[in-house]
Amino acid sequence: MTGPRYLCIDLGLTATKAVVFDETGTELASALGDTPVAVEGEASTVDMDAAWRLTARLVREALGQAEAAGPGRLAGVGVSGHGGGLYPITVEGRPAGLALTSMDGRAQGVVEEWVAEGLSAYPLTHHSPWAGQLLPEARLLRDRERARYDRTRWTLGAKDWLVFQLTGVASADRTDASNNGLLDLATGSYAPVLYARFGVPELSAKLAPVHESAEVVGRVSAVAAAETGLAEGTPVVAGMFDVVACAVGSGALDARSASLIAGTWNINSVFDDRLLETPPSVKTSLGPDAGRFAYVESSATSAGNLTWFLARVEELLGAEPGGRDALYDRLNAGVERLPPGAGGLVYLPFVHRAHLAPGVDAAFTGMRAEHSAFHLTRAIYEGVAFAHRAHLALLEAGGLRRERAVLSGGAAHSAVWCQIFADALGRPVETSDAAQAGARGIAMAIAVGTGRLASYAEAAAAMVRPGRRYTPDPTRGGAYVDAYQRFREVACRLGGPAPNLRL
Repeated sequence: MTGPRYLCIDLGLTATKAVVFDETGTELASALGDTPVAVEGEASTVDMDAAWRLTARLVREALGQAEAAGPGRLAGVGVSGHGGGLYPITVEGRPAGLALTSMDGRAQGVVEEWVAEGLSAYPLTHHSPWAGQLLPEARLLRDRERARYDRTRWTLGAKDWLVFQLTGVASADRTDASNNGLLDLATGSYAPVLYARFGVPELSAKLAPVHESAEVVGRVSAVAAAETGLAEGTPVVAGMFDVVACAVGSGALDARSASLIAGTWNINSVFDDRLLETPPSVKTSLGPDAGRFAYVESSATSAGNLTWFLARVEELLGAEPGGRDALYDRLNAGVERLPPGAGGLVYLPFVHRAHLAPGVDAAFTGMRAEHSAFHLTRAIYEGVAFAHRAHLALLEAGGLRRERAVLSGGAAHSAVWCQIFADALGRPVETSDAAQAGARGIAMAIAVGTGRLASYAEAAAAMVRPGRRYTPDPTRGGAYVDAYQRFREVACRLGGPAPNLRL
């Protein structure tokens, strides 16, 4: 293979990755390491220098793997990263202390003060501020660490810090800046009137220029080349935040498709060319290119529930011989033997509370003596699928009904769980053929930004192939209508009315 290759870097809250793709969207190499996130109380921070050192090492590893796979020329680099957060750098280009991640909760008091004062950003941003966004975190720094705030020249997103290290250029992209609640969605521009309203008028001067995701914003510097093994002068595109990157890389770009990520987070996103009025929980951002908006419904109610459950079982019984893969095989086989509805057993996937049912914790209800461990597992599978259904219903309430779902994340590796998704959602479900759908979304942006392909649609046609397709079983439809109704009723009994659990 001698065609162009694309290096894609992802700075996530759990792991950092460097992945190389070829022009067909095939993964050639991948290197992964734990992101240096430190959590202490409400604080969730990243050592920015450590994050860069890790990235440089992973890039070298991935490039070495790709070279061993055969000759090829690297056409460009792109970065995705977790949404939200604040990565501050000085005028000298050095970190102004630790970065605040999107999971940092210290600005919650700031948000609550704004709510009490009746301040709203929604008319401009279509976001209600939340503690992990850049705007409240900037206000927190201004109020608590004024010296650090004053020496901050640029307030960047996670991926933008790595782009800066690669190129020396401070930049932002449409998707990340709008997800951070910084842009007027109607114009696609920063909204200084908003920052003044929320008490940080000087923030306007600390925001990097915003670009379309595929735009080349700089080239690999001599210093970065020496640290990473990249060729000096390699183009670097602006990139996008991880949720949008995953939707792009899954091929869920058209007006009939939804991207579902079933991992620790339950993320459901769609693109549309209309700026719509949606339920308040829907987060609206700009898409990667002009004329496209991204709508996201999410909560921490997905496959992480199974991980939590199995970890508790292993604490008691020890690990399965053969590891988690062997255990998953046993569970899937046992779940598949059971009929829909888990014998009347209901699981609410709220080990982390969610706006779907405020105040409700995770729970199994309806347990009887005849229920087995496989009934419990099937109830988890179904409860997670029902939480995704509830999020899709909120998108539909905003005029965003989609006929097809593209599923990625941990649940997509289980054929049994995928079929439950199709049956519970009442629509076809396809898996992504890419293990790293978000990274491939960045590869598509590089292909467009460097002129290899003309558009994301062309990139999807060239680089995305469907995985397995699961269609709803019509004989199970009634059972899942009843099971979802029980799911909603149990949540309401435990927590009161739950308007976000729509039919």
